[in-house]
Amino acid sequence: MEFETPPTIPLWRTAVKRGKGTQIPRIEASARRVSGDADAYAQVCGLPRTDVLPACFPDLLCRGLQLSVLTDPAFPIGLMGIVHARQRIEQRRAIRRDEPLSGRSWVEGHVVTRHGGEFDLHSEVCSGGEPVWHGVTTISSRDLPGDGVKRDRPEPPTFVPGRSAAWSLPADLGRRYAKVSGDVNPIHQYAWTAKLFGFKRAIIHGWWTLSRCLAEMDLAPGGLDVQASFVAPVMLPSTAWFASGPIAAGQAFEVRAVGKLALHGVVRRA
Repeated sequence: MEFETPPTIPLWRTAVKRGKGTQIPRIEASARRVSGDADAYAQVCGLPRTDVLPACFPDLLCRGLQLSVLTDPAFPIGLMGIVHARQRIEQRRAIRRDEPLSGRSWVEGHVVTRHGGEFDLHSEVCSGGEPVWHGVTTISSRDLPGDGVKRDRPEPPTFVPGRSAAWSLPADLGRRYAKVSGDVNPIHQYAWTAKLFGFKRAIIHGWWTLSRCLAEMDLAPGGLDVQASFVAPVMLPSTAWFASGPIAAGQAFEVRAVGKLALHGVVRRA
């Protein structure tokens, strides 16, 4: 699929329940121009306004392309209730706010897990035809058949905290972020909508949490390689605790909520 700008996908299309599939085909969407409201994004994520885009913001620029891929008739998975499991970001350099950008997103195949499957949603942003940002979002879904086999999770890095912060997350934060990002998954909206998918309360978006982590680390603009794993949901409302510290290959970080590890990751200079 090719677009001039990313399309707006109606909410009803994201709510369509598809039949279970055995394999995800190659589906790709691209747009000649992508843009977004960096000020609104910075405000909801608690970020300072700068001349360069936040490291997680390019994913938002591709949201319409991602939804075009995930709501394509050939895509066999329903979007309601899917969970952000892991994230990889490769940013080659700082991206200025005034740069004309293009984008594309694609998906193909999946891996079987204990209770379903995981698939990688790729997004790429280019400036002047040159790729400057690539994100790989690993998503977990129970619409795919699982194999019942328990697997080890990636071990979080060991580090001595050099920075820490407490975040007070209000009940409406998921709805506020959804207005900016276009991610209206019901698990992030209200307690009653989240309960439909097995959560006790609404949970905050993984992208919000990761973006807030990178802001806390006060990284200088430039190339970055970020890897993060989402271990447990951060409920709304709640207080979450952030910590980061140096390791041999870069900076490690984590978020805890209700005494449990919710997210851990590593950021390196590219």
